[in-house]
Amino acid sequence: MVAKAARMDHDYVTHPPAGALDEALDYIHDLEAKLQNTGLPPPTLFSRYCASDDQIRFYTKFPSESVFTIFWESIAPSALRLVYWTKAQRAGEEGCEDPSPPRIMPLIDEFLMYSMRVAVGMKEQLIADIFNVSIARVSRVTITWANYLFMMLSSLPIWISREKVKSTMPLKFQRYCPNVRVILDCTEIALETASSLTLQSETFSNYKNRTTLKGLIGVAPNGLVTFISPLYTGCISDKEITRISGVLPLLEPGDDVMADKGFLIQDLLADVGSKLIIPPFKRSAQFSKEETEQTQAIARLRIIVERVIGRIKSFHIWDSPVPLTLIGSVNQIWLNCCVLANYQGPFCFEE
Repeated sequence: MVAKAARMDHDYVTHPPAGALDEALDYIHDLEAKLQNTGLPPPTLFSRYCASDDQIRFYTKFPSESVFTIFWESIAPSALRLVYWTKAQRAGEEGCEDPSPPRIMPLIDEFLMYSMRVAVGMKEQLIADIFNVSIARVSRVTITWANYLFMMLSSLPIWISREKVKSTMPLKFQRYCPNVRVILDCTEIALETASSLTLQSETFSNYKNRTTLKGLIGVAPNGLVTFISPLYTGCISDKEITRISGVLPLLEPGDDVMADKGFLIQDLLADVGSKLIIPPFKRSAQFSKEETEQTQAIARLRIIVERVIGRIKSFHIWDSPVPLTLIGSVNQIWLNCCVLANYQGPFCFEE
């Protein structure tokens, strides 16, 4: 009798009353119906992965939610009309009127997917697993957004007037180089090795000892990117890229241009009435006191362009060689990263 009572006291395997399971399912369906009737969209992956400023910085490179919101509200309305890249190509070939397929994820999640690929540098397989989509869709969304952002960002007037440059110039520039309009520097982007020997020879960089593309950027003394060249083959010289990039027609007589010693562009600048500011070459056994002070000042001031390039390279798509599948979009991604670096906030200058 005691044993039977003990067994009954510890009998945790019980069965619900008849009909309880059906009632629970009906309750769940009722809740789902109410959720749909509210008209509220389902939670986005963006809201999950970018719930704080730290997460927004990590996944998108924007410094805060408020800065991202300003950016997003400026591009979202026109992004609603996005046409996926492969569908757009097919539409052009077949003459389709509406090439865009139904969107299977929220627009902001597509941007997150692009950011995970470009800003975080995630591989396509990992992104596909996170979003529960195919690798092909990850590639399609990435290329679509690369081209859309390029269309939007390349239309921004980032070259600023001489008056704006002077009014925002840090004190040290005002003291040592008051007429500097722009600081120029080049950087290289590594590529996967191409099978074409011709392409390999054109993109091979002796400086990097690998196949690369090379871009020229211009930075105002306040740290803003004000000029972005297209990417050229890695074997191009600094002088040639300056000549063909389009920066020279933007300069005005009296503008100074700061660059590294390797930029042998004095004659190009002279043709447009500008002057090159570089650290002085040593003409004797040692610098004079004035030359030493000037050299140190120019070196410190030129660091700003290196810091800006650091921001651009913090988009981790550049951590490894760009795959050949993205070659058709690498110029777009390059410009996007350069412009979005301007959203990361001002630099602190030691005055």
